[in-house]
Amino acid sequence: MARAVLYLPDPAERRLPARSVAGRSLALRAIVAAARGGVETVGVPAALRTPSLETALRHTRGLAGVLRWLDARDPAEARAFASEPCLLLPASVLVEPRTLAGLLEGPMEVGGAAIAESAEGGAPVVLAPPELMERLWPRLAAGEALGPELVRLLEETRPKLRSAAGLFLHVGTEARLRDADTALYAALGTDDDTGVDRFLHRRCSRQITRLLVRTPVTPNHVSLASLAIGLGAFWAFWHATPVSAVLGVALYSVAVVLDHVDGELARLTFQESRFGAILDWAVDTIIHSTLVLGMAVSAAPGPAMMAVGLLGAVGVTLSALFARSLPREIAVGETVGGALRNMGTRDFFYLLLVAFVLLRWARPALLPVLATVVAMGSQSYWIACVARIRRGAATR
Repeated sequence: MARAVLYLPDPAERRLPARSVAGRSLALRAIVAAARGGVETVGVPAALRTPSLETALRHTRGLAGVLRWLDARDPAEARAFASEPCLLLPASVLVEPRTLAGLLEGPMEVGGAAIAESAEGGAPVVLAPPELMERLWPRLAAGEALGPELVRLLEETRPKLRSAAGLFLHVGTEARLRDADTALYAALGTDDDTGVDRFLHRRCSRQITRLLVRTPVTPNHVSLASLAIGLGAFWAFWHATPVSAVLGVALYSVAVVLDHVDGELARLTFQESRFGAILDWAVDTIIHSTLVLGMAVSAAPGPAMMAVGLLGAVGVTLSALFARSLPREIAVGETVGGALRNMGTRDFFYLLLVAFVLLRWARPALLPVLATVVAMGSQSYWIACVARIRRGAATR
């Protein structure tokens, strides 16, 4: 059973674990990182116990049965934590769960293991062997500051050092709280972010997220707001005038910003859920499919363009389903499928919307051609995925 103990690196940092960074305390962030990194029991000294931390723990998903308030006088507790390797985690650091998972999953070295970035900062993250845990246990359980002693022990024992995967920051002073806040928000991007996402959407979404992290607003609330605004963009494109088409692009941009906000808010406040992920995907798919429908209906009156729009909406939906449900090596590959998926990014969709606006202003007679090309193109990605699956089945 993987165990961890939060410790105080320095007496001067005693108040820091209770300080908030992006709406949640440093101590809570350390506990959640440990739990999500594979730790089954996190011991926390009573010296770090505060009413606000207890309240936050009760309202954070995934922590049921994980936390144990430490009692230095309990011999059974000492045996439980000192009988096997234990993760010693400073209560005033920001660290990603994958970093801790890598530390726990590696082979246990004779002298233990540690995060390389923490080794010289006065707040080591250490996978301590049982003999070290037995030696430190009374002071750990009592909540004494152990940073300097751990640094000295690391110099003596020379444990295996492993690099942090992503963000690692020791918040050792009040002045560094602002740095921690900035670092957390800067790390909110994803691998799927496009150029427009990085240049525009994330810059706006982070400001909104900063306002929401301390409110009762949930990520699902934001997803529904994104849906409402996205449907407003659909309405603006339905039988669009030049002016309403521009309004539609603006509303779409706002909906995309909120689509980023819901994920940022979920990650910062530990409110990720399967339902939330499905809702986020559904909202994104509905917005894009209805906009394709709206552009087609607006291109020319009559059932023909309605059929083109419906075909395009179905193509967008099927492509989204394939992208979400297929293994990544099939959904994204070094093939035409991967290139077609890139054509389905928001950057490319913006180009389509801008082309629609320009044609609505200058050459409305060409709008049916654009709508037809969009409808046909929306089928290409899911068809490429089907072809890739069939090729894979044929080779087995």
